[in-house]
This record gives sequence, C-alpha cells and structure tokens, in this order.
Amino acid sequence: MNIELRHLHYFIVVAEELNFRRAAARLNIAQPPLTRQIQQLEEELGVELFHRTTRRMNLTQAGQVYLLEARRVLALVKEGVAMARLASRGEVGRLVVGFEGSSAYDIVPLSVKAFRYRYPKVNITIHEMTTGEQVQALHHAHIEIGFVVPPLSNSRGLTVETILREPLIVALPQNHCLSNQLEIDLADLKDETFIICPRHYKCGLYDRVISVCHQAGFTPKLTQETSEVQNILGFVTAGLGIALLPASVRHLQKLGLVYRRLRSPSASLELAVAWQQNNPSPMLPAFIQIIKELANHISNAIPSPDLRTARASTSWVDTP
Repeated sequence: MNIELRHLHYFIVVAEELNFRRAAARLNIAQPPLTRQIQQLEEELGVELFHRTTRRMNLTQAGQVYLLEARRVLALVKEGVAMARLASRGEVGRLVVGFEGSSAYDIVPLSVKAFRYRYPKVNITIHEMTTGEQVQALHHAHIEIGFVVPPLSNSRGLTVETILREPLIVALPQNHCLSNQLEIDLADLKDETFIICPRHYKCGLYDRVISVCHQAGFTPKLTQETSEVQNILGFVTAGLGIALLPASVRHLQKLGLVYRRLRSPSASLELAVAWQQNNPSPMLPAFIQIIKELANHISNAIPSPDLRTARASTSWVDTP
C-alpha cells in the first residue's frame, strides 16, 4: 500500500471543506492535482471516501471513519516529531543515576529535584551503590552517571570530575568525654572504636577514614560495620563507638547524638561524578550542568534559585 502523509493531509482538508476548489485554495495547490491525489487514495484503500453529485459532496460512512483515523495518525506523527526533538535536546527519555550513601544528604537529592523540575518528561531513576559497585555499573552501562568517592579502582574509559570537598566530622554519643569540645583533634581519637562501612563493599568513605587516621599517626580500631549511614548513627547513639562522616550528614539529628568538627584541615572527603566517556545520552550533559551549578551553590552556601522550595541553610546545631 502506497499511502503517504500528504494523502492524509489532503484528505482531511477536503473532508473539512467538502469542496475541491476551496480545499485546493486552502492547500495552495491547483484543483486537478488535488482531485487526482484523493482518487489515488481511494484506489489504494479500495473504498469510496466521498459521495459526489453535481451539486454537493459528502463523506461516505467509510470516509467518516477514515477521517477520524487520519487525524489520529497525523497527531501521532506530530507528537513523535516533537518528542524526537525534545530527546535530541536531552529533555525527554530516561536517566539512571548511582550514588554512594555518604553523598545522599545534600548534592544528590538537590540535583535530582532540580533536574526533575527543569526536565519533567525525563524519567530519572536513582540507585544507592558503593563507589566500587558504581564503577562496575558504569562499565556495564547499567547507570549513566554516578556520585563516587575517589580514588576509583578502575577509571579506564570514564570521565571523573570532583564536584565537592566536604570536611569530615566526628559523630559521638552525647555522653562521650569529648562531646563538650567544639573541635576535636584526630589524634585524640586514637583509642576510640570506629563504626564504619565494610571494606569489602569498596566504600569510598572507608578508604578515606583509614587514610586520615593514618595521617594522624594511628590505625583506627574497627567494630560494627554497616553500609547504611542511618545504622552507623544508630550504633554511635547506642554508645558502641564513634564515626567519621561527611559534614552534610549533620542534617540527620538523633536524640543522644552530637557532631563535632575536626581540627585537621586535611580531614575531608572528595565527592566526584563519573560517567562513560563515550556515553551518547543527550540527557547526561544537562544533568552534569545542574550538578555543577548546585555544587557551586553548596560550596558558597548559596541556595539555588532553581529549586522553588529552596533548601534552608543549616547551622551547626547539635541535639541537646
């Protein structure tokens, strides 16, 4: 069957005008070619679309049915063109994001919220993974981008950009002997028991905590291991140990738990984003741009105006 979109368009105009002369004028073509196009369409369909007399023309029953379908087809084509153009600009489609739990309390939710606001037609999905799991997921194209804690075990073929450097803080039980100090030296923690994520999870926070403790001259004693920050805080509150965590975690307040600054300027955690260098997704650059904008706002303690309900700034307030 050789039916083209122009046949449908011509048919719809003729059906609306019920007059070849007026339809030809509306289409800005001569009347004889228009008449031939409608005749070809009827031949291809094998039905008569119009009932013609010397005085008037009307749609046949087949023509009435076909008019509805022709309009529906052209509407779908128009919608398809619009969706393709949106997709080419990264404004529609699907984006899968990974993140490490220690980065979940600031930049990740803010970035997802801002992206959803700007691009509501894009389905963005987020999955909590350790840095090691994200690296594997990126190499296997299971995610498009990940929020990771450097260094990465295998960055071959990946672009990795640091977006934030966040100070580490110490989470203590409220009744801890050091809780009355506003700032704590790392060296004062050498006899403490640390609660941390398991090493075999390839958690970026684990490696960083071990590193800063070594820089302070001691190897931390490890006890309970869990990948969930909420569980780490629960163990600390129960008095089972202390924890070094990124400063954004201070937004999680628990009764019986306090947070304290560390005096060491090197006690910090880098957060980066990583993606495949050859990833063709048109949505990825838009998401990366939003991440960078928000990272800049967070670094300068300026809420992003793009978030209609902007994040309120949080001061260093401990649970009493």
